[in-house]
Amino acid sequence: MGPAPAAAKTVKQPSSRFTFHASRLTLIAILLCAFFLRLYRLDAQSFWNDEGNSARIAERSLDLVVEGAAGDIHPPGYYLLLHYWRALCGQSEFALRFLSVAAGLATVVFTYLLGRHLFGAATGLMAAFLGAISPFAIYYSQEARMYALLVALSAASTYLLVRLLQKSGFSEKTRFLAYVLTCAAGLYTHYAFPFVLLVHNLIFGLWWLATARRWRWVAVWAGAQVLIVALYLPWLPIALRSVTGWSPAGQGYDLGQALLDVLHILIVGNTLPLKDATAALVGAGLLLLAGLWPGKGRWFGVASLAFYLLLPILLIFAFDLYKPAWLKFLIVVLPPFHLLLAHGIENPTQFPTRNSQFAIRTLLLASCCLLLAPSLHNLYFNPAYGRDDYRQIAADIAAAVRPGDAVILDAPNQWEVFTYYYPAQDIYPAPYHPDPGATDEFLAPLVGQYRRLFVLYWGDAESDPQRLVETWLAGHAYKSSDRWYGRVRLATYGVAALPEEPAVALDARFGDDIRLRGYALIGDRFAPGDILPVTLFWEAQATVAERYKVTVQLLDGGGRLLAQIDTEPGDGLSPTDTWQPGQTLADRYGLALPDDLPPGRYAIVAAMYRVSGGERLPVVVGGALVGNHLTLKSVEIE
Repeated sequence: MGPAPAAAKTVKQPSSRFTFHASRLTLIAILLCAFFLRLYRLDAQSFWNDEGNSARIAERSLDLVVEGAAGDIHPPGYYLLLHYWRALCGQSEFALRFLSVAAGLATVVFTYLLGRHLFGAATGLMAAFLGAISPFAIYYSQEARMYALLVALSAASTYLLVRLLQKSGFSEKTRFLAYVLTCAAGLYTHYAFPFVLLVHNLIFGLWWLATARRWRWVAVWAGAQVLIVALYLPWLPIALRSVTGWSPAGQGYDLGQALLDVLHILIVGNTLPLKDATAALVGAGLLLLAGLWPGKGRWFGVASLAFYLLLPILLIFAFDLYKPAWLKFLIVVLPPFHLLLAHGIENPTQFPTRNSQFAIRTLLLASCCLLLAPSLHNLYFNPAYGRDDYRQIAADIAAAVRPGDAVILDAPNQWEVFTYYYPAQDIYPAPYHPDPGATDEFLAPLVGQYRRLFVLYWGDAESDPQRLVETWLAGHAYKSSDRWYGRVRLATYGVAALPEEPAVALDARFGDDIRLRGYALIGDRFAPGDILPVTLFWEAQATVAERYKVTVQLLDGGGRLLAQIDTEPGDGLSPTDTWQPGQTLADRYGLALPDDLPPGRYAIVAAMYRVSGGERLPVVVGGALVGNHLTLKSVEIE
């Protein structure tokens, strides 16, 4: 077929500091660094929702794995691989995530190989090092999802393509077959891989235009694409149905800010706020500009990497896929990004002496380490960037659960991850996008059957946008606690009778505009760990201008606080500034008694205070000021 263009051949660097053996040793050191950073605290965090989905799909039989993927938004390749990996290594968090660690190491290797064959060993090693310490790459190398595998296949297939082009147009059958199989594997791994195939077609077109333009090579290339599609044909109808069913992001955005967000996640990942990443963004931006300068004899490599980096980003915007949660799809462009940064480090450092080159490049790479260190620290240690902690949720429920308790999953697709940690009975996924009738049909039997409910709220803006489940429970149960575990909120409700009129009538004024008409407490003897069901009956005397919270507290004989619940009325769904004159509200509170509460008699008090500032309202009963709280009654703890 004739020789390939000189621009596509491996760049030889006689002046390179690295001999073959030194390059190999350096690569091994980089891989050890990458391995440590990906292995460190690998199982410190819980599986989050999507990882739980991976774990539960992988444990099924092969036909059910494929069936599960057909109902998922991802193809089955990763799940099938994880199925066999699980059989070999086990199903712990560490074992399942280790597959992504291996994929992350493969990405580092193929980044080096791609750089070495485009620009030389020095650039390949620097790019591999940047990939090894990349917070974005490390984050997804520690997650039991397909993204680390996606970028590994992206880098591997692009490397194989470059090698084929350097060998005069697909003359090596083994490498040709490896390229086809790797691309097919990429398609079976994630629906973003077609972006990579489009990049490959651009690279091939660029290469073909720079050669003698032999049409036989076009025919061979077309044959490769046909083979890739043929291997994907069994899944293609499902893929088309899944992809066309995606809802566009539909978010308005400022293009400049959006591009800054893209650069931000590629450089420091999602574990460092933009305001703290200014130096890293400026430095990387300058290196990227320097890396886009082709230099002598490197135009093909730079142009190929520019296509590889920019086309997927452009397609994200073109298909209206830009939103923060989907920026992880851009992990496919990490290899060209790191290669262009490495080329940018190399370009301005062509000094006459090798020692000068080595010193400057080492200084720049050390600066990269320092700039990325805060993001890596947050990734490992800052709980604000941790994954949703279903492991702790399950442990807390298991420690508190009693006969007569049940768990409700407000977003039904929490079932996989929650049952990974809590394989018990009495777990009920709520209906997706329920209407009022479906909500009542689902919840009414549960409050009739159980005495206490643990409810996990996650993604309810999507699964229950009208908050019908929470609204129903606010009127039919007694919430005793709310706690956040990342983005998941665990609420505990007591179940008891629902009085609609006060058992004890009162005329207590809280401030000028709010009247407490009375209260009801079901029972007067309780045990430690119980939830006291308290209903307060409010009435607005006039329009209430401010928002107030209610606190219901349990005090011992010395006035010491032992338990309390604080929230806005109606479980936060009926704030006081929405009340109208004459409006009444049956407001239900569950007061959770500590498990170690000693027997004795305790007082229940109620107060109301400003949301902003916390000042309590004065309480007036019978025209006399009684203080800033009202004692309701005393209860016996046995």
